[in-house]
Amino acid sequence: MENITQWHLTFVGIENLWLRVLVLFLAITAVYFSWRGVKTISPPGKRLLLFTLRFLATTLIVLLLLQPHMEQQDVLKLKNKVVYLLDNSKSMTLKGGDTGISRSQLVNNFFTNNVSFIEELQNNFDVDYLSFSDIIKEISYSDIEKGIVSDGTNTDIARILRLLKKRYEGKSVKGYLVFSDGADTTELPSGIDKHEVISSLAKDLSAPFFAFSPAGNMEVRDVAISKVSYDSFTFVRSPWKSDVVIKILGYKDLKLPITLKQGNDIISSKVIDTGNERELHIDLSFTPHTTGTFLYTISLPVQPHEAITENNQVSFLVKVVRDKIRIMHVCGRPSWDERFLRQVLKSDPNIDLISFFILRTPTDVSDARNDELSLIPFPVDELFTQALNSFDLVIFQNFDYRPYDTAFLRFSHYLNNLQEFVTEQGGGFLMIGGDISFSQGGYDGTPIDEILPVNLNTTKDTIDTTRAKAVLTNDGLKHPVTAFDDNPNRNIAIWKDLPELDGCNVAAEMKPDAIPLAIYPINGNPPLVSVRDAGQGRCMAITTDSLWRWNFLSVGKGGSNRPYIKFWQNSIKWLIKDPTLNPIHITINKETFLPTEEVQIKIDAVGGNYQPLDGVQLDIDITSEFSGKNIFSAKGTTGSDGQYRFTIKHDTEGYYIVKAVAKKENDDIGQDYAVFNIALENKEFKDPSIRRDILAKLAEVSGGKYFDLPVKNIGDTFSIENPAIIKLVGKRQISLWDNGYIFIIILAIVSMEWWIRKRGGLS
Repeated sequence: MENITQWHLTFVGIENLWLRVLVLFLAITAVYFSWRGVKTISPPGKRLLLFTLRFLATTLIVLLLLQPHMEQQDVLKLKNKVVYLLDNSKSMTLKGGDTGISRSQLVNNFFTNNVSFIEELQNNFDVDYLSFSDIIKEISYSDIEKGIVSDGTNTDIARILRLLKKRYEGKSVKGYLVFSDGADTTELPSGIDKHEVISSLAKDLSAPFFAFSPAGNMEVRDVAISKVSYDSFTFVRSPWKSDVVIKILGYKDLKLPITLKQGNDIISSKVIDTGNERELHIDLSFTPHTTGTFLYTISLPVQPHEAITENNQVSFLVKVVRDKIRIMHVCGRPSWDERFLRQVLKSDPNIDLISFFILRTPTDVSDARNDELSLIPFPVDELFTQALNSFDLVIFQNFDYRPYDTAFLRFSHYLNNLQEFVTEQGGGFLMIGGDISFSQGGYDGTPIDEILPVNLNTTKDTIDTTRAKAVLTNDGLKHPVTAFDDNPNRNIAIWKDLPELDGCNVAAEMKPDAIPLAIYPINGNPPLVSVRDAGQGRCMAITTDSLWRWNFLSVGKGGSNRPYIKFWQNSIKWLIKDPTLNPIHITINKETFLPTEEVQIKIDAVGGNYQPLDGVQLDIDITSEFSGKNIFSAKGTTGSDGQYRFTIKHDTEGYYIVKAVAKKENDDIGQDYAVFNIALENKEFKDPSIRRDILAKLAEVSGGKYFDLPVKNIGDTFSIENPAIIKLVGKRQISLWDNGYIFIIILAIVSMEWWIRKRGGLS
């Protein structure tokens, strides 16, 4: 910046150009005729003196008309700007191949190896130093000498260009020197080309970009899960799919096992042959069998000499919800019990019912061909192999499987599938009594016997047809299946008012871990309704085929069939593990938090009627999902709204499990858990490749140039245009005509000419 004083002559009297031309023409004409009038005068000295006086007088008159001013201008000579842009994202810390040199070190070496070029720019330009990732930060040359900290978690080149345009609007920038690996982490909507967006923004800046990026030998060795496309929620028993993008740098012909885990359990895996591909798209899928929010992890093994291990694993949360309850109902023969149960199931819009009645078995004799009969064969194979996993609950009602257990059908094989459906896939199974059910249906010693709440024994089990009322057990008083009213006394009264039943299947004994909810008050008090958790799923046994009387007789006596409907609603919810039956429910305000961000946690407690329950004592623990380390423990009590709220802050990244165990007056109420994530969204290592194409395009469209690092003597390769910039800071005008001396001189000249002419006798 330099101060300069400049002088300019201006004319303010006659502003119109043509009038100025006319005045000059008249002045020249006057001078011409003056010369003609004196050219015959002698001696020559006298002739010249008269012409000079006439010329001076004419000139002064013209100046008076034009009104000349002398303008003094004080100006500053400014420098053009040059801007250094240094990438400070985390990807700049990566070391290239076998060089052992990081990308940021290459940038530092540029400033060390090109000191004279840098000094020349500093002398001739106004130089700005900026670091960038997804924001711009002003730095100094000394910061570069010390080494810039590469800690940016995302790189957004398009946003940086917009910020540059706003920052340097109206300023004379003659060049941007960009030092970056070009690893832009932004994801644009489908159909929008990132190169086109960056190119358009670069053109708007009207200054060339000179891009410097690590050369080809700086590519890292890495196998990365760069992107996982998935739905954050899915439906239970419906296939969930994900598209996994794997980037491979520096490796060939790998055989990579890729696994999908739920917690520590592998639920899907593949082995992929990479060949010479740099990018692979892999589909992973599985079918969830329970509702809730679950943590899933996709992982790849770490390869020898791999630069980054953080991107070999990606974890995410998926919420599994239920669209409709799919129930398969298989009945051995039509009955009143079957009719009333089907009526309840079909009237519920949330239930998708598939029901079969066995009216003809393979052992029945028929004189007609199958294609001539209106009854279709029971689709055993399709139901219990292909379609089984799509159901939430399977009901066997007074069904004898043995006619289908032939050398051709082998129904016992399908019983194995049904056992796995319950124990491994979390399905529900209900067996309802009758004369061809339980032991009378030949289920003793089968896989079904292993999952039922009651032990089956053909030699001991009988059918008792004595009429009696069902009696609740102590466990039944508290269980959600048998809770017809939230008030325990009213609930007991409802059970006592239920009509008598027509008998039951008498089972010899129950499984040790089974829970009897109601008994049949005859000899030995056999279980009437009993439940049991079997592996991942649940089972229920109802040892009577006369529950329909709770509906028909109650209504016939002027009462209500609500207890009957409520019993089946409760039973189905419990069998499918409906979350609404859980008396304790944890809610977190969102799934992912930044370190030290406040995590808001709410715990709801409800009673048997699903209404808020106050005074519940809560034991709360929060632990790390992977390390198991406890980070928070507390005790709390729900208020009158049945809720307990608290907040925590934590600064360590990872997934955390919130678990709450509830008690009231020393009785266990229930427990629940939820998962949240603390994470800085770091996309820098998902794709560690050097994007020279982005930087080269940026330089090309802006009229600049691209260079591979390292580079020395850069001043010999290119130069930056540096036109002069002058800025006016002040001015002053001095009038050259508006004073008395000009008029005195004109008068003196005219008087002198008159006196000479008079003395010489001239006209």
